[in-house]
Amino acid sequence: MIQYYLDLEKQVKNIKEKSLVHGQIQKIYSTAYFISISIRTPGKTWHLYFGRGGGYEGIWLSELPPGAQLRRKDAFLEYLRSHLCSCTFLGLTIDETDRIVALHYQKFGKNNCFFWFWRGRKLYFLHHYLDRHDGPFKLLESWREKSIPSTEQSASDLFQCFNEIGRKRHMAHDLYSLDRPIEKILEDELKTCSINKNARPHFLERKKANIEDDLRKARQWEKLQSILEKNVPLEDLYELHVEDQRIKFEGSLNSYERRNLLFQKIKKLKRGESILNARLSSLEEEIQGKSHLRPSIHDIPIIKPAWGVEKTLKVEQSLKENDEYRVFLFDRFKIGVGTSAQGNDQLRSKWASREDQWIHLDGLKSAHGVLKINQGILTPEILDLGASIVAHFSHFLGDWIPIIYTQVKNVKGVTGAQGMVTFKKEKHLRCFRVQLDDLLKE
Repeated sequence: MIQYYLDLEKQVKNIKEKSLVHGQIQKIYSTAYFISISIRTPGKTWHLYFGRGGGYEGIWLSELPPGAQLRRKDAFLEYLRSHLCSCTFLGLTIDETDRIVALHYQKFGKNNCFFWFWRGRKLYFLHHYLDRHDGPFKLLESWREKSIPSTEQSASDLFQCFNEIGRKRHMAHDLYSLDRPIEKILEDELKTCSINKNARPHFLERKKANIEDDLRKARQWEKLQSILEKNVPLEDLYELHVEDQRIKFEGSLNSYERRNLLFQKIKKLKRGESILNARLSSLEEEIQGKSHLRPSIHDIPIIKPAWGVEKTLKVEQSLKENDEYRVFLFDRFKIGVGTSAQGNDQLRSKWASREDQWIHLDGLKSAHGVLKINQGILTPEILDLGASIVAHFSHFLGDWIPIIYTQVKNVKGVTGAQGMVTFKKEKHLRCFRVQLDDLLKE
């Protein structure tokens, strides 16, 4: 559904008549085709829908948010949430000549602007904003990928920034499109999705994997038991380390006290094994029951804005650093991936820096990946490419790749266990698979 200039002008006028000014921007949702921004006014909540491009271009107003089945997440949504949520909506203005709409909002007592420009079936955006109360304004042009310091400017001046990517300054406006309500368009999007009635809830599968991993660790009591049965000397040990299990012998403990600590650990693991077996059995019954009751949607590709590395995904070269990990070079970033458990550790400890992004498949065994940004910001396209490389080396075949990612400084290796790590402050995301045939040629 494409809105021409006169359609946009009509929508902006209609939205002004609804008196949304000074309403609070609350929740922001996304579907594969739209961004939905909810604005709370006295006694009512409105939802502004912005097309993501690719044939869904324009603005719609509705009293309803997108249905839960349609909601999707990507980096563009997270960016909007981080900057616009909890701010005051100040209104919309449209460019005098082209399909560019400015969303004005108040943050830190100042007028911030987010511009939407639909051109050539793509969505370009510009963001003029404050990210802290005492800081300067910043300007992010999606086609340049990096924000730069700016000054307080009017929307009319900022519209001119789009001149370099094809803004029309002399345009005849005589076209209207078919007027369809957003509710009907969302129904069409839902019909586009195919329902898989035998799909299992993803969170239950992830829960099962976690229980099975805990159960594996609990069953290590057998190896600890063999140490007791063989009367292995414990007097000279400060710490006993068997796979994932560690027992510290602090202080001046005699041999009987040390053996008792080991016995208590075995007893605890046995009890844990019994509890985990019961949980696993119950969960498998729940999965079996819900696999026929709860449908899930096969996701359709998210339409992404023209952002950052649209022209930089062409590979310059791929290098084989050694037998343990590989590095792929691009115009403004690098992607490293481990090819073995030892290579995963080498990648993180020798090649990566603390500020790089670490990637792993969410809830699955996988190779480790590291994104090293030389220039610009971390964009959805870079994440998609990094996730696709990690999925390839992990033999994951799905078109949509569930990942976790965090900075390398939040990842710590596990002593004595190659390739195993602990991590924190991770983010969860599903990425679209990128074709890697040309990239992976030796």
